[in-house]
Amino acid sequence: MQTLDILIRGGKIVDGTGAPSRDADVGIVGDRIVAMGELGHAATHRVIEANGRCVTPGFIDIHTHSDVGILQDPSAENAVRQGMTLHVTGNCGVSPAPVADAARHLAEQEFPHYGHPVAYTWSTFREYLGEVERSGAGVNVAPLVGHGSVRMAVLGYEQRPPSNEELDRMRAHVGEAMSAGAFGLSTGLVYPTGCFAETDEIVALAEVSARHGGMYASHIRGERESVVGAVRECIEIGERSGCRTQISHNAPKYGGSHLLPEVMTLWERARERGVDLAVDNDTHTDLGWPLRAGLPQWTHEFEPDDLLALLASPERRRELIAETVEDRRPAYGPVGLLKHGVWDRVWLLPGPGIGEDAGRTIAEVAARVGTDGWTAYLDRVVATRGAAAGLFDYIDIDVIKAVARHPMVMLCSDGSVLPRGANCAEPPPYIPCAYGEFPGVIERFVVREPVLSLEEAVRKMTSMPASRLGLADRGAVAPGMAADLVIFEPERVRDRATNLFPHDPITEHYPHDFPEGIDWVLINGEVAVQEGTPTGAVAGRVLKSPSYRPG
Repeated sequence: MQTLDILIRGGKIVDGTGAPSRDADVGIVGDRIVAMGELGHAATHRVIEANGRCVTPGFIDIHTHSDVGILQDPSAENAVRQGMTLHVTGNCGVSPAPVADAARHLAEQEFPHYGHPVAYTWSTFREYLGEVERSGAGVNVAPLVGHGSVRMAVLGYEQRPPSNEELDRMRAHVGEAMSAGAFGLSTGLVYPTGCFAETDEIVALAEVSARHGGMYASHIRGERESVVGAVRECIEIGERSGCRTQISHNAPKYGGSHLLPEVMTLWERARERGVDLAVDNDTHTDLGWPLRAGLPQWTHEFEPDDLLALLASPERRRELIAETVEDRRPAYGPVGLLKHGVWDRVWLLPGPGIGEDAGRTIAEVAARVGTDGWTAYLDRVVATRGAAAGLFDYIDIDVIKAVARHPMVMLCSDGSVLPRGANCAEPPPYIPCAYGEFPGVIERFVVREPVLSLEEAVRKMTSMPASRLGLADRGAVAPGMAADLVIFEPERVRDRATNLFPHDPITEHYPHDFPEGIDWVLINGEVAVQEGTPTGAVAGRVLKSPSYRPG
């Protein structure tokens, strides 16, 4: 046997396929696993003593928004410390490319809640990926191209179908992205500008992805009361376009929980009749989100002065409230709490203009000032010039557990590479899934409560997403596979990203803590975490789909 670069000795292999764990050593040369079994006598440059700890494939997060965060923090520390070795970016219809000069200022506003905005110095998808490659990436990146970004590049915020010429330009943008290495097309059909598109438009663009062997991933058009119709539309798009289809974070949100059995039946019947359909879901019940994002989608392009002028009118306030309560537009998850007036599940996060109300629910604020929930909510938007953010507890945990158990569902975070310190937005976002999602799955759904076996949980975070992406060399521990590996003892794994606010607001810049118990992480054969401490290695790569064409 050739001399190994790294020998992982004495591990319990949970190989990502769902097979029972087994004892074996793992031998690595370069960026590949080359041998497994009893390798105690092999020549090696370095030994990592697993000492009975689990050795698994690196965790693959199939739904992230790390497109800009990876440029702000190439080390991707919050990801690698969770054991994540691959992020799929460009989800929910939002990618940093393509960008048209006329809409560049709008495009640059799409990611600020994940960190500081950055200047988009690129126009095409290939140019954007080149920027990521030059900057370096601490995790592997598999990009999607966002339909909303494509639409914005051609139509801006116009709420109409494209002309034939405009649709051809949109097709060309998708084709350029696929040739540059994108793994498929994503939509965010509850967000501007994707929510302005009709089904036929999306089918036409998904057909381009299908011709390149890509996938179609969708944040569907409704997540609560309208979730059944939204799932039907997503399946229809997959059937008509011929694209393998991924329904993103599809646990019904507050107001639609009772529809989960019907939703699951739609998944299963689609699969039975030959639709290449799968689902992903995250496991946190809460989301940190700007309060203004709960207002109708057509207000999202407003500058602060325009938004405040609108909210200064009692009549316009009543119209906005009616539009939300009657569900004429805002159909995405957190808005269900507003629609149903569940103000005790919306907390105000710290920030300028919030003051003593930080940590209080909207219900508590309304009671303190002697008003109703809607008035308290909208007044905080005005007082902070649209900058106020809230914590929306918008999914029931029993729904999440039921979805996680389903055999068609893989696990994701819906988080991002989220920088700390000077590169973090102020006020910082509250996105606990960005720091503790996959450790939380192990702690809460494997060790504390047997929602999933360890083998099945690992499969849902490794080989299942790798298969959806068409990555034959990742997602499993086996000779010939990429050396993306995690070593941990399940009983010691802890998700610490559960604090609503920092312990010390003077020294802490965000309300998150790193997880514990993820001892070693290897990415492409390089050690990124060593006994719980990041090494600073930037060992990830921008992966390219099979349709990639150099040029």
